[in-house]
Formats: sequence, structure tokens, C-alpha cells
Amino acid sequence: MAKVLSTVQGELSGIIKLIFQPGEEGVRGAASMVSKGIVDDVDYLIGGHLGFKADKIGDLICGIGGFLATSKFDAVFSGLAAHAGARPEEGKSALLAAAAATLALQGIYRHSSGASRINIGVLEAGTGRNVVPDTALMKIETRGATSEIDAFIKKEAVRMIRGSAAMYDVEVSIQDMGGAMSGESDPEIVSLTKETAQELGIFDNIMDSKVLGGSEDFSYFMDRVKKRGGKAGYLMLGSHIAAGHHDACFDFDEGVLSKGVALFSFMVYRLGKQGSSR
Repeated sequence: MAKVLSTVQGELSGIIKLIFQPGEEGVRGAASMVSKGIVDDVDYLIGGHLGFKADKIGDLICGIGGFLATSKFDAVFSGLAAHAGARPEEGKSALLAAAAATLALQGIYRHSSGASRINIGVLEAGTGRNVVPDTALMKIETRGATSEIDAFIKKEAVRMIRGSAAMYDVEVSIQDMGGAMSGESDPEIVSLTKETAQELGIFDNIMDSKVLGGSEDFSYFMDRVKKRGGKAGYLMLGSHIAAGHHDACFDFDEGVLSKGVALFSFMVYRLGKQGSSR
């Protein structure tokens, strides 16, 4: 894309930034980049994803909304090891505390304002079958239709984790590992995407919008740009995928890449030709 834009550099005005977002899958990269001011001077922000809700080459979803806010965190339980046969009463089982917390978290009340999720993706504990386990690790994520709902679910999760630790008389520490906000694409960017795609004529099925139903820390970029008076949008490029996202056999049709370069480049060209709105 940078190479394409360099060929029309003399026709463009303003500053064009290509943002290479690290740590997206763990929702860790965008927040730190936002805190460094990387998008503070951005008038128009455009991001995207391939596959997921668009599963054929030639599909295009011009506006993605319904980003679920999410919090990723680890809980580390610390108990006391003991011989499980000779001195079980001297032990404090971190495993039992973590197992109790795992079940308790599934009982968090849902929120009337929108969808919510919680998942314990990893539970590791113990060192041997004859040892009262003195350590346990839980890797957890919460999600919500809004950042407020996600905050509610996380607060309840932390309360239950601490309560489970207290019940089994062990210690617990909780460490934040990443997160993302809720978000919606601006109608102006959605319209620009649709008009550009129609003009290019390289897409077979152009859809206005769909709900993401997942999380993406690009939402931090979107929020910052919007709060500073800019416009932000997120699109989805269609591609056949060999297996589902996050599957070990995942693969995509690389033909989508040239379509993506063409679309993004032409959108930037149109914005650059009209100049900054601020």
C-alpha cells in the first residue's frame, strides 16, 4: 500500500500514517500506541479484517459495528503444599480455590443492557498427584456489548475470585493482561467505503454493515480519533478460509490482499485529494 501511495504522492495533501498494530490478538497493542499519541493528529482512520463475517472472495462489508468490549486478566492462587497422604491438614489447596472460582464465574448475573460473556480459557495447578497443590493459574476473559457491561462482568468476576480464595484460605493476585473497548464505524467512513468499492468494481457483493460480535483493540484507536473530532471506520474483506479463526488449520485466500490494497489505497487517495477537514 505504501508503494502504491508513493506513486501519487504529489497529488495528496496532509499526513498519511500506516499503523502496524502489534499484539492485536492479545488486545495489548493499541492502548499503548494510543497513550503515545500515535493517532492524536488523525482526521480519518480506516481499519479492517479479513474473513470472519465475509467468507467469499469478492465480499465486502463496508461498516463493522458491535465491537464487544473485553478484559483479559490472570488470577494466580498461592496456597501451601503438603503431603496429601501423611499431612493433608497442613496444606491449603490453590487448585480447589481456582476450581471453585471457575464454577462461580459461570453464575455471574447477566446485564439487562446488553450481551455479556465470560470464559476461563486456561486452568493450571499442582505439581503431583500426592501433593496438595500450592499454586494455580487461571486465564480469564470477560466481554460486553458496551465497555460499561464489560466492566460490570469483570468487577463481579474479581469479587468471586477473591471470595473463592478466602473460602479456601489461600492468597490470590490478579493481573490485567489486555483489553478492548466497544465501538461502531462512523457512517461517513461506511459511505466512503461503499462508494469507493463500487467505483473500483472489484467486489461482487458489497454489504453496508454487520455486527462484529467479537473484540478488537482497534476500538481504542477509533475512540481516540472520534473524541478528537475525527471519523473512524472498520471494514471486512471477504476470503475463503480453510478453517475457523483461531483454528490451527486456519488459512486464507491471498487473492484478498490485492483487493484490500486497492480499496484502502483508493480511499486514502480520495481523502488526500480533498484535504483535511480540520
